[in-house]
Amino acid sequence: MIRKLLEIDLLFTLIRKEDWKAFSESGIFEPDSLEEQGYIQCFLGSQIQEAANSFFSKENDLLLIVIDPLRLQVPIKHEKEGDQTYPNVYGSFSIDAIIDRIVLRKGKKGDFSVKVKHFD
Repeated sequence: MIRKLLEIDLLFTLIRKEDWKAFSESGIFEPDSLEEQGYIQCFLGSQIQEAANSFFSKENDLLLIVIDPLRLQVPIKHEKEGDQTYPNVYGSFSIDAIIDRIVLRKGKKGDFSVKVKHFD
């Protein structure tokens, strides 16, 4: 059981930079996508770059939200969408589960370049 817990990867989600202030003030992470879709779409490290460029192509600055799934008190469901499986979070949660926020800016080519390295 302990080994299984240690194998859980961090989760990532993307928001517009200007949306962070409301979450910071309320202490609850509850993006619009939760109301619109019924869940918060999250990503694994290997999915971030594609997600940023697909879902946020019109934005110039984003915040990459790094989530510790062990701190969540709401369900996480791994759901297939097209050829990808995403770890979707079903509910709002305390910002205490957020362990980092990283500003992403488009590069000279006009796209986001994100590399997340996983160390075992």
